[in-house]
Amino acid sequence: MSYPQKLSTETILVSAMSYIGTHGLDTLTMRTLATTLGVTPNALYRYFPSKAALEYAMADQAGLAMLTVLKQAAANKNPSQAMVAIAKVYVQFACDNHALYALKMRHGADPLGRPNSHDAVWAFVMDVVARLQTRWDTKNLAMSLWAFLHGLVELNHANLLEGRPPEAAMTVGLEVLLAGLTSPQ
Repeated sequence: MSYPQKLSTETILVSAMSYIGTHGLDTLTMRTLATTLGVTPNALYRYFPSKAALEYAMADQAGLAMLTVLKQAAANKNPSQAMVAIAKVYVQFACDNHALYALKMRHGADPLGRPNSHDAVWAFVMDVVARLQTRWDTKNLAMSLWAFLHGLVELNHANLLEGRPPEAAMTVGLEVLLAGLTSPQ
């Protein structure tokens, strides 16, 4: 049996990521994805042995996409400006791509099987935070920033921001965070 020339790992990932962006992860099956691609479900298994393997690959791709926008946002900025810039694009990326973001976060929680991109994103954020040179532990400071941003994303997704854009609360939170970082002990 020959495999369609148009089918590749990248084609499958792009189609699957587009599908969950529109329909959500819960409705994605190998059969629906195959129909979308115009192939039989068995053709997909040549590239991904299971839906779980496909989800893992999508989580890794989401992490790589997030890392790209974070690096672009931080480029050529001083540490404080870089932190603000990555905070803004983090929230924007997560809100605009919530299904992928949620998938990335779900796979990022498994230390035995998290995608490489999860650790790459974390290392990049740790580097930016370390450049701030504060009295606080870098990891605790990065975790605090992450908790704040993740909280905004999830509150926005649950429609609990009372119609306000997440950027409004983020601006206040970042100003408070930066004021605290620069205040004397």
